[in-house]
Amino acid sequence: MFRSVFSTFRSLTTPVVIGLVAGGVLLVVLSFLATADWLRLSATRHLAADAAAAAALAAAKSPEAADAAAIAAAEAVMAGVDIVVTTERGSARSGSSGLVFAAGPGEVTRAVVSTSARSLLGTPIGLGRRAVTASAMATRAGVASLTERTTAVPELPAVPAAIEARLFGPAGTLTADERALLGRAVFRVADLVAGLGRTLSARDGGADGGVAAVAGASFKPSELLAALGALYRDDAKSSSEAAGVLAAIDRLAGAGAAEETALPLAGVISLGGSAADLTLAAPIRPLEFVQAVMRARLAQSAAAIELKSPVTGIDAVALTLKSESTAAAVLIGGEDGLVGIPAIRIDARFTISGLAIPGVEALELPLQVTLNSGDARIRRISCNASGPEITVVGRPVRASVALAAETAASPAGASDYVRLFAADGLTAWAKGRSSFADDPPVELVFRPGSGDTVASLRTPIDFGNRLERLAAETQVLVSLEGAARDVMSEGGVRDEVARLIAGSIRPIGAVLSSVFATFGIVPGKMDVVAAGAACNTATLLGEAK
Repeated sequence: MFRSVFSTFRSLTTPVVIGLVAGGVLLVVLSFLATADWLRLSATRHLAADAAAAAALAAAKSPEAADAAAIAAAEAVMAGVDIVVTTERGSARSGSSGLVFAAGPGEVTRAVVSTSARSLLGTPIGLGRRAVTASAMATRAGVASLTERTTAVPELPAVPAAIEARLFGPAGTLTADERALLGRAVFRVADLVAGLGRTLSARDGGADGGVAAVAGASFKPSELLAALGALYRDDAKSSSEAAGVLAAIDRLAGAGAAEETALPLAGVISLGGSAADLTLAAPIRPLEFVQAVMRARLAQSAAAIELKSPVTGIDAVALTLKSESTAAAVLIGGEDGLVGIPAIRIDARFTISGLAIPGVEALELPLQVTLNSGDARIRRISCNASGPEITVVGRPVRASVALAAETAASPAGASDYVRLFAADGLTAWAKGRSSFADDPPVELVFRPGSGDTVASLRTPIDFGNRLERLAAETQVLVSLEGAARDVMSEGGVRDEVARLIAGSIRPIGAVLSSVFATFGIVPGKMDVVAAGAACNTATLLGEAK
């Protein structure tokens, strides 16, 4: 009885089990085919998107042959896959889901790439193809050259001589005639970059890596100057002026600086273009290059300089110069690139004699001068039928000056005062500050093709006037103890201190303006040169809607 029931049950369940197994196998096979279809479709979509981006960039770069350029670029990406490529020009505007393309007049190019992907489940019999379409938008972009160019002549020769000797070495000083000579000569950025490429290859023992390798490299000041001098070596054989330029540069390069730290070239010349783009830059003066190297040097470490009697009325001055950043003096690049002058802080301590106070002949006047950064940034490079147009936004260097307070030497409860002198119970402190307002940026538009290549960022600044205002508004505190009470009154001491400070403003101004000029800085002024631009690149705007 039991055996009969079991046999009947087996005969009934066997087809069910076979059906379940077959269904499971079929489900696995279908899942595998669906997964393979999804992976193949996803890969084709990504490849089509890359092809559309390449086609849009190529078409934007070559508007005169947009279709041919787009097809060639897309076919190179798709590698033999059958595709259809179409392009059209128009404009792009912001929509709720991103940029929306509108056909018609405009500088935006849209490329659409259509292809298909093989599908194992695409038809009732299991084989077929699924259409895949991708699109992208690009706009023509450009590369431009900007140069910061400010002409400044130091009033006191001793000041630049001391600074140059500190930065380049004991023999690294320029005479006034040599400085003028370096300010007249010119050289091409392309030639300098080629020379630095050879320097880099010889130093690192590799092949010339081109503009990109030079742009990202660091060089010692002596290497930068040696490459600059090499540009004049051949001409020096037949030209006395070139020989003079070479002699001055060689002396700076071989002056024997004790501390030579490699400087990133990007802090002197910023190279964002190709080798062909180097020709866009305006000719550079050797003096401008030397000053840019000096500014970059301050970003590596502070420089301390001491001068004895640099000008009548000043017995001595100690200067500490420092900068927290660099800014290239020459730019070859695209939008958002900038040139300029980095922020520099000058801590100065002037020793000034001539006080008519018994027992006190001189005072020490510590000043802190802050030069904020001046820069010119490329906001936009417009490429249209009339040629490239460069929109630049910038502002010149601003400055502030203050008596540098020393908390430890200040009177109780007045931490912003600085001690001027102390002798035999007589002590004098002072505080004062004069600064410039931060002006809004100025917008400049350059059209290199029309000769409109030079403009000046200017704001009304008279640094001497600022120093006079500082002297007039300086507050003096006087402390008289013991026998000092019988020598002079507090009011008399204050008047005598104020008289000496006011009388020293002009020589102090001469020293500080000479420091500025040594680094090519004129507060309130910065000349910008946009010598050239080329619309030879393109920028993706995103997937076209």
